[in-house]
Amino acid sequence: MTTKNKTIFLISMLLISAFSFPAIMLVQGQEGDLFTITLIVPGPNPSRKAWAAVVESSLDAVGIDARRVELDWDTVYSRALTPDVATVGKTYDQGGFDALFVGFAVGVDPDAFSLYDSSQFPPLGQNYNLWNNSESDRLGQLIKVTTDETTRLQYVKQWEKLTYDEQPSATILYTKETVAFDPTALKGDPFTIYHYPAWSRAKDWELASGTNQTSIVLAQTGPAPEEGLNPLLTTSYYDLTVFDNIFDGLAERQDLNTKAMVPALATSWEVASDQKSWTVHLRDGVTWHDGVAFTADDVKFTFDAYFNDDIGSPTGAFIKSIIGSKDNIVIVDPLTVKFNLPEPYAYFVESILAPPQGYIIPKHVLENVAAADWKTHAFNTASGSYKVGTYTAYGPIGTGPYTYAAYNPTTFANIMTKNTNYWNKATLEAAGKFGIEFFYVQQIEDSDPAIAALKAGDVDVLDSQYSLSTKLASIEKPWGDYVSYDAFGVQEMGFNMQHPVFGTGVDTPLGKQDPTRAAEAARYVRQAISHLIDRDNIISTILAGYGSPGLTTPITKVTAGFDASLKPYSYDVTLAKSLLAAAGYDTGVAPPSTDIWSQYSLYIIAAVVVIIVVVAAVIVMRMRKK
Repeated sequence: MTTKNKTIFLISMLLISAFSFPAIMLVQGQEGDLFTITLIVPGPNPSRKAWAAVVESSLDAVGIDARRVELDWDTVYSRALTPDVATVGKTYDQGGFDALFVGFAVGVDPDAFSLYDSSQFPPLGQNYNLWNNSESDRLGQLIKVTTDETTRLQYVKQWEKLTYDEQPSATILYTKETVAFDPTALKGDPFTIYHYPAWSRAKDWELASGTNQTSIVLAQTGPAPEEGLNPLLTTSYYDLTVFDNIFDGLAERQDLNTKAMVPALATSWEVASDQKSWTVHLRDGVTWHDGVAFTADDVKFTFDAYFNDDIGSPTGAFIKSIIGSKDNIVIVDPLTVKFNLPEPYAYFVESILAPPQGYIIPKHVLENVAAADWKTHAFNTASGSYKVGTYTAYGPIGTGPYTYAAYNPTTFANIMTKNTNYWNKATLEAAGKFGIEFFYVQQIEDSDPAIAALKAGDVDVLDSQYSLSTKLASIEKPWGDYVSYDAFGVQEMGFNMQHPVFGTGVDTPLGKQDPTRAAEAARYVRQAISHLIDRDNIISTILAGYGSPGLTTPITKVTAGFDASLKPYSYDVTLAKSLLAAAGYDTGVAPPSTDIWSQYSLYIIAAVVVIIVVVAAVIVMRMRKK
């Protein structure tokens, strides 16, 4: 071979190497599944089970080993929502969770602090995802303390965009709920303005014209008591359906049409010019169900209890972050309480004075119960009875419109009776409300037997969690009717943000190759999974069109500050594979790119190196020839 031919051959081999070497580097050798993810599906919601199966299939189709498990709520709470300290952050195989399909009945106001701030980890907080993001924390703090609404809602949009990009949870849909009822017993209109977070509010329901029926049975899919009936100890929607009728807050929503905050156990409140010192004036003449007077001592006792870690309130971390210290709750006189906050809180009335945090519990009943016994006491469990003076109680004691009478373990029913001494009785009755004398909340797990019970007259209301959208044709007058509404609710697939693949990213190929990019790789994986959720198909086929594709939790399309410019993650298998490739996985699809340099930089660098080598080789060969 001549020198010239040798030179040509050398150049050819180097060029081939230059463009094949980067390709070899970019494709990670992959044997078997990309990674494994266990998808927890809580019972008993049949629609959730159905879309979890759809998502599982989509993940499997791209090489992710998705394993779907259906667990009871007690296990879901112990693994994911309120785990003990030793379980927090553990994967499913370690006793924790990987990903959780769960629904949230969210508040009216766009305050994500309690769900996503890094100070709100379980077991004393609700950030079950364990998302620790400094920018999210910064924006969440600004949302909390900014009292000017226009400025605050701009921060809300910034937070929503961040969360949309980071995907600590893949929000599947915003709910459109349906409540079915017996029109011969109840009017339907109240259900459209008294749903979560103003739920169940049986005092505001209206009996049908001409009916003599005064006993109403509400059926729901989940059990109550679940975590319990003490409002400080539970975040369960199903428990709320019961205890909302037993307790009052200091304030409450007038309804979900006006969304106005109106007095309840408080008659008024005012804030000082520093926006931190709140004075709350309490209602005189209110009594607990056992006849003892309600006073400022009960208010302080309630909020002090959030600071007691032995009690272990799952919203304790939130209350601590807002109020700061027990010393900041001051009794001015028997009917006046002052809250001296460490900093302004824009939603103080909505989130502290009003439910779900604002329910007030009785000091005289619980002050002598050891903190460690609160969860197992009959006040919380409604199992057995206990004495308070001469009064015998069979469950919680409140100031609310209904008194807890008994739990029937045979029918899974909580039985409540009208509180004839209720402080707002006359006003409600004058408005045509509060006509229910006996109120039952009963679990019937599946929708078909629940509809049959409605038809038979055994129950009067089917709550929104039955997801009745595909079965509305089976609900017929005169025995059945229904109302629908856009709800403050979401369904999501929440990620464990300490999982080594899609949480921290340390076990992704890219994270192993370059640990400084592990978090980036995890984000690619979460975005890929979100693109593998066929939201439109889930809503159209499983929910018969009842719902809309979700963006983030807890900002819904009916929440102030919702950013309509953001679009739901599309169902896009190719893009999902591309994002997985960006995390270093071999999916047969190139990683996404935004410009020529990002797509071909490795090739360009290799080509430059080759050119330098070729030029040097030619020079050396010519020198030898001479």
